[in-house]
Amino acid sequence: MRFIGRLLKLLILLLLLLVGVAFLLPATVHVERSIAIDRPASEVFAVVNSFKLFNAWSPWAEKDPNAKYTFEGPRSGVGAKISWVGNEQVGSGNQTITESDSKQADKRVSSAIDFGEMGKVSADFFLSPAPKGSQVRWTMDMNLPLSFDQKFVSNLIGRYMGLFMDKLVGPDYERGLGKLKVLLEGFPNIDITGIDGEPVELAAHKILFVSGHSSNDLAATTATLAAAYTQIRSYAFANKILLVDGPQTITTNADTSGWQFDAAIPVDRIDGAADEQVKSGTTYAGKAVQFYSVGSYDKLAGSIAQAHAWLAVNGYQPTDRLIEQYIDDPASMPAEQVRTLIQIPVK
Repeated sequence: MRFIGRLLKLLILLLLLLVGVAFLLPATVHVERSIAIDRPASEVFAVVNSFKLFNAWSPWAEKDPNAKYTFEGPRSGVGAKISWVGNEQVGSGNQTITESDSKQADKRVSSAIDFGEMGKVSADFFLSPAPKGSQVRWTMDMNLPLSFDQKFVSNLIGRYMGLFMDKLVGPDYERGLGKLKVLLEGFPNIDITGIDGEPVELAAHKILFVSGHSSNDLAATTATLAAAYTQIRSYAFANKILLVDGPQTITTNADTSGWQFDAAIPVDRIDGAADEQVKSGTTYAGKAVQFYSVGSYDKLAGSIAQAHAWLAVNGYQPTDRLIEQYIDDPASMPAEQVRTLIQIPVK
């Protein structure tokens, strides 16, 4: 009996020692890893500020390919939320973006992560300029309260687990940042600052069009388009067809060798007489993302390149021909104020 009594005393002393030490252990956990990515901060920010491409770089997605994910809130920024239910390795929980700051040179995206009974943590991405691209710092912070309540035992264990959190989570962060680097460096290396896409649903419109091609020289392209629009207007006048909107182009192909396109004008009907050059048809109908380019037409190529880069980092895939709608007449206003609407059909 004395042995049992001594053993009980020893166990009690050990328990008290464990509790006492726990109160001396750090009350917070901080995990941090970083990586340099050869892409502008604007592109990195677009990816980490949304959950659209999260599973393309997340270090946990590969641990349970059958996990179920649901998305709520806006597509990106504050309020965007992802929830998951997976196996023992990934568990279940949700993550919500709580702060999104892209205006500063050092950008930041903060999230609150709720693992249910496993606790809550905060995660942050900090983006800063690097000699080549961006330096990306990914952090995790967790509070480890310790008070005498119904969660005392789990909180006590949490204090000790906190000592090993860097070794447990750090490798996942390293793997995730590596995958993020590979993903981003597969996208066009274009600064997308100042351009923003708007998802829209396009309706079909009747058009008259002339198919053409031109070199990439702006003067040559302008002359080719002017001739095509003159043909369309003459045909419409001869057939008493009403032009209902401004001119537009629908790109068939564009590369270093030149530009192939349909020069088109929306009309009220397409039942005119047959013509060898002026054809009739309807525009694309369906999902698209649209962008505004403001300035002279020599800036259009750059705006279109930015638009495609924006689509890539935001998880969109183009599916049809790009449409340019010329909203303003450069002959009647300063070139720097001329607006062009760029519409790109997407999945």
